[in-house]
Amino acid sequence: MLFTSYEKLLILRFLYSKKSDGFISIFSWISIIGITIGVGAIIIVMSVMNGFREEITSRLLGINGHLNIYSDKNEILKDELDYFLQLNTNILLSPLTQTQALLISKDSSKGVFLRGYDLNFLSESHFIYNKIKQGKLFSNKNEIIIGYALAKNLGLQIGDKIKIAIPKTDKTIFGNIPRFKTLNIVGIFNLGMYEYDSNFVFTNSEIANKLILINKESFNKIEVFIDNPNLIENDQRIINKIINDNNLDFYTENWKQNNSALINALNIEKNVMFIILSLIIIVASMNIISGLIIFVKEKNKDIGILKTLGLSNYSLVKIFISIGFLIGLIGTFFGGLLGIIFSINIRSIQNFIEKLFNTTLFSKEIYYLSNLPSKLIFIEVFVVLLISILICLIATTFPALRSIKIDPIKSLKND
Repeated sequence: MLFTSYEKLLILRFLYSKKSDGFISIFSWISIIGITIGVGAIIIVMSVMNGFREEITSRLLGINGHLNIYSDKNEILKDELDYFLQLNTNILLSPLTQTQALLISKDSSKGVFLRGYDLNFLSESHFIYNKIKQGKLFSNKNEIIIGYALAKNLGLQIGDKIKIAIPKTDKTIFGNIPRFKTLNIVGIFNLGMYEYDSNFVFTNSEIANKLILINKESFNKIEVFIDNPNLIENDQRIINKIINDNNLDFYTENWKQNNSALINALNIEKNVMFIILSLIIIVASMNIISGLIIFVKEKNKDIGILKTLGLSNYSLVKIFISIGFLIGLIGTFFGGLLGIIFSINIRSIQNFIEKLFNTTLFSKEIYYLSNLPSKLIFIEVFVVLLISILICLIATTFPALRSIKIDPIKSLKND
């Protein structure tokens, strides 16, 4: 048998003490509650950090290519584009023209990024087709689509006309005049990221090219999309080889390079939060130590009698380790349950609290995203649960070693 009957009795005696010395079991409950809160907090925070990273990454990649090709001359000719059209079928090319612009509507104006796409190079899998919430996609006419946040801020709707001005001027007899173009709003998109929905507008490449005075069939940027963005370095080497072999004045940047600071910051923040919240479990394990030490001190006489009757040091160590394990296991179980339930229903909880207190907990203008994200990675949950139990087992070592040092003769003599 793993435990003898008297070992089980002693373990239960500590966990379910009598009312006369009920303060001993209070330490057990405090430890369990502390561990539950600590484990639950770690799982919740890590799931939010995972969700935040996934949302940021997917939405950054949703509007930006996994790899971008630029020209030193700020113009990519159609003949030069042909070099890259011969790449593997798993590589999707999306040439475009992008420039900064000023959107003017009635008495309002807003600085935006204007992107011009050639419809001939837009596949049905492109994000534009799936993100239009009202209206339709622009055609080769003087049409434009804008983000829902931009439309809301400027009071625009489908059918309205706007003016686009760019930071280049035309020289006339009256001096330098900014270059304008009047466009008709035919669609409103929602990318799910406030930063983009309030700062980007899309039209056809012919209009964008006219505004920045480049050839009608040229572009100033090529976006490359692949099946697995994490392997973009392999395709980048292939594209760089094409550039070098044909002596093109081009250079490339992948999404990891463009967003390295953000990705590293998210990783560091996640690790730091894990370490900080782990302190909650460590503090809770201190309650286990103090509770067991008090138990040892209170039960000196009983332990002395048991050792006189033949209780071995091995049994004492096993008893105290079992007590710590049970406390840690109970707290870890409920903490894991709390963390998983909270993480799965975090948006519902957010909406309930916002309605209850009539406030906004997660403002999309401040926190970069429209919703509080959450993603449970069960291998991380398992690691958290395992670490919590190990900390509790380690915390029982000192009280266990203290118990075996009790001299039964001295303890009985003093009493």
